[in-house]
Amino acid sequence: MKILIIDDEPLARVRMRKLLLESGKELEIDEADGADQALAKIIENKPFAVFLDIQMPGKGGFELVEDLVKIPKEDVPHIIFATAFDEYAIKAFEKNAIDYLLKPIEQDRLLQTLEKLIALENTNKGAINRDSADIFEKLKTMIESKNEKYLHRLQVKIGDRTLLINISDIVRFESDEKYTAVYTSDSRYIIDTPIIDLENKLAPEAFIKVHRAHLVAVGRIAEIRRQFPGKLAVILNDNAKTVIPVGRNYVDKVRDL
Repeated sequence: MKILIIDDEPLARVRMRKLLLESGKELEIDEADGADQALAKIIENKPFAVFLDIQMPGKGGFELVEDLVKIPKEDVPHIIFATAFDEYAIKAFEKNAIDYLLKPIEQDRLLQTLEKLIALENTNKGAINRDSADIFEKLKTMIESKNEKYLHRLQVKIGDRTLLINISDIVRFESDEKYTAVYTSDSRYIIDTPIIDLENKLAPEAFIKVHRAHLVAVGRIAEIRRQFPGKLAVILNDNAKTVIPVGRNYVDKVRDL
């Protein structure tokens, strides 16, 4: 069975590939780091199923689905969304032919999905068509309504100027006594919002607390490195290749990335 993993986060793709390989099923696994690359691979290689992240830079999972309805129905793979969205929403859609996996994905739950795919393998392949567009629209609406309460831009005051920094451009936040340092790939700013308040205003699937003083963009974590027994550090993909120690209380959360 041909499987395509679609996720912009390298660590997420590595973990999904590992889980799939450990399933014991006969699978041919490929990867794509975004919607455009995924569409090209779907058209060329015709995978039976794709594991698709919903939120990615540029085109997200829903935009890819909209592109898929334009290709021949027989070439459309089964879609399994991998999302950090609330579990109650996942359950609301479990009766549909399309499956949803909640991040961090557990092996037992993934095996259930693979068994469903195996059962479908000898049936009509088309997993989505124009009649099922309302399913995607409902989930998209739920995701968007959830995200409305989170920051999309951050105001940074410098003298008589106020800069508007896109949250997607922020690599990390670091607590600096009463202030918080905000880092993009090539700049550093200071704001007077405590890091604990920022954490509540940022989408939990986009940022992770790795230390009581460090809040990091999940998509900017390039590597998890073991330093000493029981100690971890994360390496970021910013220009400085920043190394941040993982606090003892945050180790399990980082390992689940």
